[in-house]
Amino acid sequence: MHRPDIFRSIISWMIAGMMICQQAFGLVSIDDGKNRLFVNASASYTWDSNIYSSRGGAGDGIYSASLGVDIARRAGLIAVNASAYIDASSFITNTGENFLNPRFNVEFTKQSGRTTGSLVLSAARQSRADSAANLRNESWAYEAGLSLKYPVIERYSLAGSFGYALRDFKDNTTLVDLATYSASMDLFYIYNTERDIIAGYRVRYGETSSDNSYYDHAFTVGLSGKILPKLSGSVRVGYQIRQPSNSLDESHNSLTVTSGVSWNLSKKTKVALNVSKDFTTTSTNATVDASTIALNIQRAINSKINAYAGGAYGINRFLGLNGGGRRDEFVTFDAGVNYAILSELLTLGASYSYMYNWSNFSFSNFERNSFTFSASSRF
Repeated sequence: MHRPDIFRSIISWMIAGMMICQQAFGLVSIDDGKNRLFVNASASYTWDSNIYSSRGGAGDGIYSASLGVDIARRAGLIAVNASAYIDASSFITNTGENFLNPRFNVEFTKQSGRTTGSLVLSAARQSRADSAANLRNESWAYEAGLSLKYPVIERYSLAGSFGYALRDFKDNTTLVDLATYSASMDLFYIYNTERDIIAGYRVRYGETSSDNSYYDHAFTVGLSGKILPKLSGSVRVGYQIRQPSNSLDESHNSLTVTSGVSWNLSKKTKVALNVSKDFTTTSTNATVDASTIALNIQRAINSKINAYAGGAYGINRFLGLNGGGRRDEFVTFDAGVNYAILSELLTLGASYSYMYNWSNFSFSNFERNSFTFSASSRF
C-alpha cells in the first residue's frame, strides 16, 4: 500500500466518523449501551534519527497510520472487550522497512461473585528496532493469560495466574524464537481498609528455537493499595533464580522488584514512579538481568490540553555464555502535549523522545532522537 493511499483512507474514515457522531458515545450502541462499538483512526509523521538502534544507525522520516475497532459488551455475567487493528508505516528513504501489521485482542472478565478473574488472548505482527540485537526485526507475538482470585476467609484471598507467550521472528538467521510458559500463586491479606499484604511464588519456563531452555523461580512479598499517605499502587520485592535445563550455561540469582506507585500532586497533576528488576531473554538468545527506574509526570492544563514528561534510567547485564560479558546502561526522556479539539473526535498531538545507550560493546553504543506529530479520532 502506498503512503498516499494509507492516509487518504484513514483521513476519510476520520471525516466520516466526525460527520456521523458528535460525541464518542460509540458508532454503534445496542441494548441501552450494553453493547458498543467504537472506531479508532490515527495518522502521524515521525522523524527518527536512528531507526536501527545501533551505532551510526540511519535516520528516516516515517509516515504512519492506524485503523481499528473496539467492541465492548456489558450484558450478563461475563464482560467482553475485543479489538482489531491495522497499523501501517512508510519510510521515506529505507522503504524496505515499510510494514502493514494486524493486531487482535480479546478479554473476558468476571468481576462479580466469589471467584473473579479474566482471560486475555492476543496476536500481533510487530516491526520494531531491537536495542539488544541493534537491528530492526519483524515477528508475530502471541499471548494468552488466565488470572483468578478467590476469597478464602474474611481477610485472606488467593490469586493465581497462568500464561503463555510466543515470539516468532520472520528471520531466524541471527534471532531466535522464544516460547514462555508461566504460573503464579499469591496470598493476599487485608491488613486494613487501605492496603493488602501480598506473598507469592512464580515459576516460568522458557524455550528458544536454538534448543536452549530454562526455569525461573521467584519468591516475593509486597504491599498493594495505599503504600504511604500520598502514594498508592503496589510494591513487590523478592528473590529469583534462573536455572538452565539443557545447556552448559550456569545458574543465576538476583533480587527481583516490581513496583508501580502514583502520587496525585493536585487535581490536575499526577506523578508516577515505576521500578522493575527481572530476568529476560533477548532475541539473540542471551539472559539479561534488566533493571529500570522510570518517572512520569502528567498535567491537565485545561479541559482540552494535557501534557506529560518523563525519564528513565536502566542497566542491562548480559549473563552467561551467550551474554559475552556485555553491559548496557541507558537513559531516556520523553515529553508531549495533546490537544482535544473536538473531545475524542479529533485530538492533535506532538511529542519528543530521546535515548542514549552506553555499552562495553562498541556497536551497541547509540543515540536516538525522535519527533512525532499526530492526529487521532475515536467515534
